[in-house]
Amino acid sequence: MTNFKLSQITLSVVGAITLMSLSNVASAKSVNEIIKEYYPIYNKAQQCQGIIAPSGPYNGLTGEREFTGYCIEIDRQRVLETDKGKRLYIVVKGNASFNEDGEALEYTDTRFDSGLVGMLVLKPQGSSWQVESANPTINAGSFGFGLSKWRLQKFGPNAWGFLNKHSNVIQGYYNDYLVILIPDGGGIKESWIGMDHNNEDVGKCEENMSECDNTKTTFAIDSRKTVNGFYPLEITLNGFVKGKKYHNATYRIHYQKNKGYIEPNEYPLKDNY
Repeated sequence: MTNFKLSQITLSVVGAITLMSLSNVASAKSVNEIIKEYYPIYNKAQQCQGIIAPSGPYNGLTGEREFTGYCIEIDRQRVLETDKGKRLYIVVKGNASFNEDGEALEYTDTRFDSGLVGMLVLKPQGSSWQVESANPTINAGSFGFGLSKWRLQKFGPNAWGFLNKHSNVIQGYYNDYLVILIPDGGGIKESWIGMDHNNEDVGKCEENMSECDNTKTTFAIDSRKTVNGFYPLEITLNGFVKGKKYHNATYRIHYQKNKGYIEPNEYPLKDNY
C-alpha cells in the first residue's frame, strides 16, 4: 500500500470557448502543434499562448457561464510504456490573465476565478504524435491560478493519471479536495474527493459544536488489489464533522466505470463542495 499525506502534495476565440475535437488533431503533429490547436489564441498583452474558457461554475444569479482568458504552459509531461504501447502524458496549467477583448487582467480581476487545467494523452504516429485522450479546459485551482506540480500516479495495473490537491478559502471556510485525472476513452475522467475542511474562522466551533467542521485526512492507494481494474483509495479521517468526532476513521473509495472515483454515501465529507 502506498501512503500519502496531503500536506506532502504541493501538488499544489474571443467571446467563445474553442474546444478542439479529437478529429481536429487526428493527424500526426508535434507536441507544440497539438498544444496550439487546443489553445489557439496568442495574447499580445501577456505574450502568451492561451484560450478563452469558463472561469468557474455557472453564475448563481444569471445561470450563465462566465469566461476569461487563460495563459497556458505545460506543467508536467512524461513518456510511459503502457499495455497499449508508448504514451505521452501531458498536464497543462492556465492562469487567468486576459479578458475577452484581449486586455491584460490584474489580480483584483481574477481572484474569484478558477484556474485552468488540461490533460492530454498522446500516442506515437510515425515520428510525431496523435491525440488519444484529451480535456483541455478543466477548472481546478483558486484565485485564477491553475493547479501546478501535478504528480503522475499509477492507479491500476494498466491505469495512470495525474494527482493533485485543490484548496480554497471562501468567507472563512477552508476546503481541500483530492483531484484525480485519468484518461477514459477519448476524454479525461475527473474525480474530486473531499478532504480537509475547517469552519472555525466563522465561529462554528465555539459554543455550539453541532456545525463544527475541523478535519485532518490522509490517504493511501491500496495497490494490493483492484476493483474494476483500479486500485482502491483509503482515506483516514480525524477531527470533527458537524460536531461529530472521528478518530482514525477509515473509508475506501473505489473507481466506478464511466464515473471515476466516487465517495461512498457513508463518507462524512461526501459532496463537500
